[in-house]
Amino acid sequence: MAEKKTEEQANQANIDINKQQKLKEKVINQNRDDEVKQMTPTELRKQLSNKNSDYVFRLQKELEAQGKMSSEDAQKRIDALLSDLVVAQRHGQPASTYYNMSPKLKAADMLKPKKRKASDIPFWQYATDNAMFYTALFFGLFGLVGLFQKNEKYNPQTGVLTLLVIGVTLGVFMTKYNDWVVPSTGKTKKIPWSKFIWSSVLLMVVLFLFLYIVSIPAFRIINPALPAIYNLIIAAAVYGIRWLFRKHYQIIGSAFAPADRSK
Repeated sequence: MAEKKTEEQANQANIDINKQQKLKEKVINQNRDDEVKQMTPTELRKQLSNKNSDYVFRLQKELEAQGKMSSEDAQKRIDALLSDLVVAQRHGQPASTYYNMSPKLKAADMLKPKKRKASDIPFWQYATDNAMFYTALFFGLFGLVGLFQKNEKYNPQTGVLTLLVIGVTLGVFMTKYNDWVVPSTGKTKKIPWSKFIWSSVLLMVVLFLFLYIVSIPAFRIINPALPAIYNLIIAAAVYGIRWLFRKHYQIIGSAFAPADRSK
């Protein structure tokens, strides 16, 4: 019985020694990898194997040819990859295996525009997109309604300035609301109802105050009510500008379908 216990203790001791040895080797490898990441591009190039040096050489030539860039610019793109290549090389992975593609395909992948994520889009771009959307929506709705109304008297609530301010204000507000509902990384997905309620009340007060001010006859000159066809033209123009804006900045999601910014 005592011999069996002694044998178990010996086996456990060997297991502990093996674990410590593996942990020690892991720490040593990690330190070596960290040292590699501190090297300069010139030092890293000297660490490359012949196979990897050839891969890097051909990759740089492909970048110059496909990207129509100078050798200096192509070299800078390569320099950003060297530390990862050397680390992979230390662990037995040549560049062709590490990237799993030829230099020609790797160059094409490096030159391919990266798809923008929702988390990359700043607040002002979303706010501008939503502001144009609601502006076009209000001008379009009042334009359609105006087509079926004859001899309507002047109404400050359908004036150009009124529709513009309401559209922009609502667009910015909804952008902020969407930030609360679909928060960015690091925030809990919980709607702050107190903020939403108080913000809504403040928004209504501001809009009612604005409508009261523009109803003063003196403001009629800067807030004309346009014919229905002009409202429709403005709606189409604003929506067209929004389409170009979204395409240029690669906007993801919309006011009614916000993108998940936590990804």
